[in-house]
Amino acid sequence: MNLIHASLIVASLPPVFVAKWCDDSPKVSDTSDSTQADTAPADTGPTDTGGTPGEVHVSRTHWKKTFGDEFRGKTGKPSDDYCFDVLKPQCHIWPGGNFDCDQQDNPNEGPFPPTRANMVAAIKLFDRSHDFGTLSLPEVKSLYGQILDERLAGLDKCTWTLYTMVNWMATDYAGHWSARFDASQVEVDTSGKGTLELSATYAPVDASCIFGGSGGDPNCQIVGFQPGVLTPGVHYWVDPDPRWAGVYYAPVGGACPYGGTFSGVNCFVYGFQPNVLEAHDVAYWADADARWPGVYYANRTYACRDNIDYSPNLGFRNLTCPILDGGLNSYPPQHSSWVDGGGTPHTGGATQFQGRFEAKARIPKGLGAFPATWLMPTEGGWPYDGGEIDVMEARDAADEIYQTFHSGRCYRAGTATEIDADDSGDCTAKGGVTTHMSKGYTILDRQTDEFWKRDHLFAVEWTGDGNSARLDYYINNVKTGSVTVGMNATLDAGAPPSLAPFSSENFPSSPFYWILNHSTWVAPDKQASFAQQVFQIDYVRNYVACGSDEHEYCPTGGTFREGVGCDRGDHTAPYASPCQPATRTCVNGGDAVGSRCRAWTFEANQVRGGVAYWVDADPRWPGVFYAKVNGGCPYGGSGTVNCQLVGLPGDVLETGVSYVVDTSTTPPGIFYTPDFRN
Repeated sequence: MNLIHASLIVASLPPVFVAKWCDDSPKVSDTSDSTQADTAPADTGPTDTGGTPGEVHVSRTHWKKTFGDEFRGKTGKPSDDYCFDVLKPQCHIWPGGNFDCDQQDNPNEGPFPPTRANMVAAIKLFDRSHDFGTLSLPEVKSLYGQILDERLAGLDKCTWTLYTMVNWMATDYAGHWSARFDASQVEVDTSGKGTLELSATYAPVDASCIFGGSGGDPNCQIVGFQPGVLTPGVHYWVDPDPRWAGVYYAPVGGACPYGGTFSGVNCFVYGFQPNVLEAHDVAYWADADARWPGVYYANRTYACRDNIDYSPNLGFRNLTCPILDGGLNSYPPQHSSWVDGGGTPHTGGATQFQGRFEAKARIPKGLGAFPATWLMPTEGGWPYDGGEIDVMEARDAADEIYQTFHSGRCYRAGTATEIDADDSGDCTAKGGVTTHMSKGYTILDRQTDEFWKRDHLFAVEWTGDGNSARLDYYINNVKTGSVTVGMNATLDAGAPPSLAPFSSENFPSSPFYWILNHSTWVAPDKQASFAQQVFQIDYVRNYVACGSDEHEYCPTGGTFREGVGCDRGDHTAPYASPCQPATRTCVNGGDAVGSRCRAWTFEANQVRGGVAYWVDADPRWPGVFYAKVNGGCPYGGSGTVNCQLVGLPGDVLETGVSYVVDTSTTPPGIFYTPDFRN
């Protein structure tokens, strides 16, 4: 799986369909091929509620939650103390290979230059009171770790691992990047309804000798030699190839008269540890002058760039990007198992094969903003063997959403012959060419309520197998489109059209995990004035489809009655079933009442007609207010500026939603009109 390659291609290709939201009903048009959007209901099944005892017949698909994170902190599980308090925030360069984000277990910077400067840049966003020039590396790590511990105290660190690497989507697709992932840009706000916040913030790195070493005026010394190691007049060179990184000179008569050992080809004088030398485009030289013998390179300003070393050890370097972004995923970490009281380890992360995957989020609006909630397979190489499912991607305009499926095929150039390959690298090795396949929908919301003003529910339902496999996309439970086996994808230019239909072989075939991230491509001349952006995620949830076994619907007994619940038949009220339809109209809370949603109900005579009430969703003082009359509150309530009639719990109201108090209804309440209604 090649995440970097994957996402560069992902974001560069526009989705195929366009659905414009001009009123309450979606209108879908095909802009690229003749395949029509599937707007038929995804729910299937007979409507008969009778049948054999113990078997449930429902009119539409019912779903049972298998995973969810509401980002409210501890959940009451036995693992809470370990996953929230004991385990430090976990970072990784590649999914699964996690380590403590503050790198306290790393005794020195070693193969990770210049992490000290990276940490200092992040710390300065929250605390500039230190003399950073005098702080030791352990002191810097400690300060950085304290910030992460505070911001991520409410994060389930057994489930989520944070990225610390170049942000592969913060690019202009011409070889330039502007941001890197940093754990400091992730925060969990457990107050109210609970929110995961992924930020993007300008934080330039104050660093000289960005490829390691010291000095900087005008050159940087990677290593200094004792007198006599190098001989003046001998031509030495530095080879950065990680397979044999070191200092060499040419042998004389098959021998090494100036020291070192014969490598079989050249004379080997000095070897470097893995990842010390930058193998991309840095020119090193060895200077034999007795006043400063050593290995040098020319100092230069930093650049944000692809910084992953794949061999001999996976590592990163040169994390000197001017903007910090937040990102994390639910791939099972290798080193974060919780061990229960019986000594059994439990692997973390969250993955699932098929089902419904949904994220409720508010996208940011701003220069370069590119938030995403998406799914990647735990097995296979991108774009083959499952591809990529984008539940939501958006751009800086914040008024359009992309929902896309990506896959790929390998073929022999000049023919339509398909080649069986594991990934794009394997395809190339077998003499083939990879064609990227995509099929998706762009949803515009420019005439009603823009996406950045309130939370929206983004979801995909992955069902079926073989030739019946399908992906159904939704926004606020309104279906926006489907991708099915047999549907034509958009191919790369030059690929044979006969390869366009999706087949069961390039549809998802293994469990997928969540990636939640905020990305920002910002041109160099705009970076210094970049304003912070925050991508807010209310929750993510996974579901599986319930079958026909009544015990699945009513696990503690009773008969399932659709729309009612589980009836025990003993004159007690039915209890709620864990299997429920996904079509929740009021995604911002409350219950549907006609065309509106009631978020709160008042007691009799609590509100009265003729009084101008308003609703404030600010989490500092959520409630219902009215203006004072002659300095008092004759209609109830109290307050110093206005009269607060009702103080509401912090998770009842959502900022960005337009609430009204309707005193004419029975019973009266707080209402709002949901958008994206069918």
